Amino acid sequence: MDDFILADHPFFSARSQAEAELSLEMLEDGVVMLSATGVVLHLTTEAERQLGIGADVARGRQLSDLAVRCQGWDSLLDVVAKGQSTDCMLRRVDGRDILAAPRAAPGASAPAAAQIIVLRDLAGLDYRRERASRQAKSLRTVFIAENRTRPDFVEQRRLAPELDRVLSRGERAMLQGARILITGESGVGKTEVAKFLHSTVADADAPFVVANCALSGDAQFARAMFGAPAAGGQQRFVGLIEQSEGGTLFLDEVAEIPLTAQALLLRFLEDGIVNNPDGGEQRVVNVRVIAATNRDLRQMVREGRFRADLYYRLAVVPLRVPPLRDMPALIDHLTGRFLQTINHRRQASLFVPRRVREMLGDYSFPGNIRELLNIVQKLSIFLEEADDLAELMADLLAPIDIPGIDAATGGQGAEPYDLRSEVRRYERTLIDQAIRLHGSKRKAANALGVDIGTIVRKTAEPTAETSTATTAKTYSGEPNT
Repeated sequence: MDDFILADHPFFSARSQAEAELSLEMLEDGVVMLSATGVVLHLTTEAERQLGIGADVARGRQLSDLAVRCQGWDSLLDVVAKGQSTDCMLRRVDGRDILAAPRAAPGASAPAAAQIIVLRDLAGLDYRRERASRQAKSLRTVFIAENRTRPDFVEQRRLAPELDRVLSRGERAMLQGARILITGESGVGKTEVAKFLHSTVADADAPFVVANCALSGDAQFARAMFGAPAAGGQQRFVGLIEQSEGGTLFLDEVAEIPLTAQALLLRFLEDGIVNNPDGGEQRVVNVRVIAATNRDLRQMVREGRFRADLYYRLAVVPLRVPPLRDMPALIDHLTGRFLQTINHRRQASLFVPRRVREMLGDYSFPGNIRELLNIVQKLSIFLEEADDLAELMADLLAPIDIPGIDAATGGQGAEPYDLRSEVRRYERTLIDQAIRLHGSKRKAANALGVDIGTIVRKTAEPTAETSTATTAKTYSGEPNT
């Protein structure tokens, strides 16, 4: 094996090679050290994590002999073999991008006496940059914690035309200054959609202020929205409406505004005027308004629980975000995005087996994106110690049944989400698709390889329609999605 003593490098002033290797661990990027002939001399712990291969396995072998599962690996091998210092992009199987930068030893003549490859995790770099930016300026967002993995709506729009239509309509509405009401089941990402729409028309420093309308009664709501007068020598409390001036006020859970407090909000939406709590003159506040709810506001209007005039002020452009089960192409994409965040906190990267991804793709996710995040988080804990993969997934894909909170169905007629009902729903979907494709039940039976009696029986069985499977789930302690 070619030898290259790290301790000889003046940067380290190390008394032994082990001490020098330990010094390399101070670097946040991964480092691969090679001899002149391409033999791996050393991998740092971060390089092991990024490449998914152990240092003990790699050390002493040719770089080209390593079984690294990354797109772009062959291009990197070619660059290293030529002794070039050309950056290469690697993409791992979990979708994480790695910038690989081969470099020859400084001052070395060709061929170089040694080379290093610096590996930079771009997702981790983006996270650190975002975190540093957030620390550099005060957060304008109220009552919300920022997620570390923000949605990639460019890719999501490409994968899900249904979502693209929603976002396109929202963009047009924002450009025209129309108010938007975002509806959809719990966990579909209404807050993230609102943030995206805000970003399409707002400057980088324009505030996006979230008012959680479910957290207060009449008096608290009025104080939070419109402010409070000065007391005890302190400055007056500035309300959320004034805080959002020049930006966007996001009314989350708008259906929960107390009925008597709805008149206060209506008055502001009609004239844009805010009264000074200290008794001073009124002032006009320029603010965009986006509201969101998982409730049926029209039904609440009919029942007298929500003002009709307020509904029409808020719902100039209604946007319904589809549930995750209607956009199955997003499941694998979102799984990869969540893994990026989780793997940033792990010493060894989590790789989700293809079979697990297939099982996730066949699941209906009544808790939508929030439930998928919860499942991926649990996978990061339990997957490595699981003896029976099927049993683990059966435990994870078992949604909580919380009765009495479905606003769309009133808690009536919704089939419980269990394994049998999921199988029936999946079978019925396949059968219905086959009937539409082939034109008759008999032809569908031939195409599916079953007898006509099975098709007749399966289509006669009661099953929950997709439109009724909209039970709103509440999961405590999960990030807002």
